[in-house]
Amino acid sequence: MDADLQSLYRETLISQSRNPENNYILENATRQGELKNPLCGDVVTIYLSIDGDQIEKASFQAQCCSICKASASMLTTRITGADRSGAAALAEKLVAFLNDPKSDTFGKNDSLQALSGVKAFASRVRCATLPWEALYRALAD
Repeated sequence: MDADLQSLYRETLISQSRNPENNYILENATRQGELKNPLCGDVVTIYLSIDGDQIEKASFQAQCCSICKASASMLTTRITGADRSGAAALAEKLVAFLNDPKSDTFGKNDSLQALSGVKAFASRVRCATLPWEALYRALAD
């Protein structure tokens, strides 16, 4: 990855962590999923308001590092308006992408590509995937 792209991705993560979107407890959430990372202490809860099969709103509450917060912010923005199966498929795709150093699943213009910088630091991959794995719990029947 070239230096300009790395810089852009780093700026995206910093912006998302400093000014996260949907960082609140969603009143009247119909589903929620919480996960803790015992290695670092990160805790993230994903809240969903689902009508039928459609995710009408998504939010999160977290006590976590900046990578986890940025990832949760991107997650809630990305899945709002999606159907449950689409959100689950996206989560599976993102987790696989971050766990495979050679994967190039997301294009340069996809905001989720910004998370690719954590691939170089195995201990930080979990920080980025934690919100997406909490989403699995929220979607589980």
